[in-house]
Amino acid sequence: MKKIFVHSLCIFSMAIYAQQIDSIKIYHLPAVEVISKKAIPFVDKYEYGTDYNSAMLNKNGYSLVRRGLNFTQDVYSEGFKRGDIKVVIDGEQYHSACPNRMDAAATRLNLLDMSEVELTKSSSLLSSGLFGKIEYHRSKLEDLVRLKSIITGNFGAENDYDASISAEANYSNFTFRYSSGNPYENGDKKSFKDLYGYKDNYRYSYLNSSFRQSLPEYDIEFGGSFTQAKDISFPYLQMDERNSKVFSGFLSYKGNKIYFNFTDHLMNNGLRTNYSNMKMETLARNFTLGLTGNFYELIYRNWNADNTINMPMMGHFISNKLMPNVDQFSANFATNHSFGKITTFVKAGAQYFRYKDGLRNSFYKELFPDSKESRFFISGGLIGIYSTQIINDLVLSATAEVATDAPEAEQLYTAVQRLMSNPDWSGNPTLNQPIRGSIRTSLSYNFIRLELFGNYVANYIEVVKKMKASKPAMTYDNITALIAGTNVTFTYKWIESNLTYLWGENYDTKMPLAEIAPLSVFTMIKTPDYSGFRLSLSHRYENAQTRINGNLKEFKNAAWNSIGIAIEYTLNVLNFSLQVNNVLNHNYVRYLSYSRNPFSAGIPVFEPGRSINFTIGLNKIF
Repeated sequence: MKKIFVHSLCIFSMAIYAQQIDSIKIYHLPAVEVISKKAIPFVDKYEYGTDYNSAMLNKNGYSLVRRGLNFTQDVYSEGFKRGDIKVVIDGEQYHSACPNRMDAAATRLNLLDMSEVELTKSSSLLSSGLFGKIEYHRSKLEDLVRLKSIITGNFGAENDYDASISAEANYSNFTFRYSSGNPYENGDKKSFKDLYGYKDNYRYSYLNSSFRQSLPEYDIEFGGSFTQAKDISFPYLQMDERNSKVFSGFLSYKGNKIYFNFTDHLMNNGLRTNYSNMKMETLARNFTLGLTGNFYELIYRNWNADNTINMPMMGHFISNKLMPNVDQFSANFATNHSFGKITTFVKAGAQYFRYKDGLRNSFYKELFPDSKESRFFISGGLIGIYSTQIINDLVLSATAEVATDAPEAEQLYTAVQRLMSNPDWSGNPTLNQPIRGSIRTSLSYNFIRLELFGNYVANYIEVVKKMKASKPAMTYDNITALIAGTNVTFTYKWIESNLTYLWGENYDTKMPLAEIAPLSVFTMIKTPDYSGFRLSLSHRYENAQTRINGNLKEFKNAAWNSIGIAIEYTLNVLNFSLQVNNVLNHNYVRYLSYSRNPFSAGIPVFEPGRSINFTIGLNKIF
């Protein structure tokens, strides 16, 4: 059945390519959403964000991985994850300093400063990973006086607040965001202290401020930002984000931009009950410098991380150069062309990695005797988009893509020696770069769209266990992977429903691929505006996942349902929203909310129980 499904997908794609087209639409294809731009309306801003209440990233193959309380999320799309999907702000890449992406800075943006988001399931554009990117675009600065603000608070199972403000005048803009709260409770009213071995339910804080100035007569814009996060609890991992600071700045001129960002990240297990027996801490720093334009991007990255593990009662202590002063140089160029009835996007470039701490050579060579201190990779992608209208309102579309990208730096060079019999964590400097071939076809008629897709990934990078001379180690290896699935979307008047199904397999071993989300259905009903009022009802269903990778200690999860209701009211420049999430107070975990990587806590992270959210928004032009 699995082979029939994949072969049928291929045959269906070839048949579509034999059709004739009437027109080509790149950013608003009626059937295939490979490259999709969405304006972000003020009244629904949080539905388009990267927070856990994002509706945009909970359908059409997208999902957010629950790793703890607010600001712990990571993005997932159609079986691809982490560095495969880059989250970018106006072409600026923000690399994580934490090897487990604890400080995913670009997913912690201030939505008040954003006007548009671009969802791309392709590696053939600038700033995209092996599978694509999510790129937010800042609002255009204008010669007016505008004040925007959103204040939101959660009560019940969740207990936190988030306040943002944006002030604009004379082509300049200042934004500020502050959030604080306690860890949430699950559907059984159990807290993080009850569930995950915390000494207490520690309050977190998050602060972000930014400034921009435009000089339109010179076509110049510049700006900067500062972000700080403290005591963000990550039960998904064995350590928590204790203090992260991110500094960034940019200067653009006539479509060309130079930018930088620097992250200073501290994580440890000082909030956990096991801290007195085993003290773990990592101090990581990442610096990124980029130059980008309409058709090119040049990036330099330096990454350094120091880790210590201390068992004072037993007199054991290890100091690790977790990331041994890694340099990464990247250059990519992209363009697009039309050849008759086919539109193509092309990206080509190269990446060079090296680590400068030669003392780590012996660590890597224990598992990989052929490892070297530097590696060179090519990067590129080519996608073709083809669409035809068969009859009125019936549209057939297809895309085909081949793409390749370098392994992530942590997959190449992570180096952690652990105490006693605990497995070490080692990068693999000999990894080959993944090569992805994909096809995507869809049939759209009036209010329904059926989309089929398949990916063949040679040199897919998987976590594996290998033996050293005296103990095991978790590391990375290349395999061949198949990932296929379908998205079905039904949209009619007030209702939108989306079904996503994924299937993944390690083609070498014929075993299930790890971290493949189960079937899910997301449905939302929104009434039209009536005297300023709008009502909405949302439902999400996720099926049980029984196809698991036992070698990585994955476990089967149960199916679950969650219902949310909301009422909104708009009065002139003010917008009010009252939402109830997880109305039935179900106690459940999502399949992806369990870390398979080293330093994982080994337990799933529960979703919040019933909570009430109240939001006030202001959008005033003076």
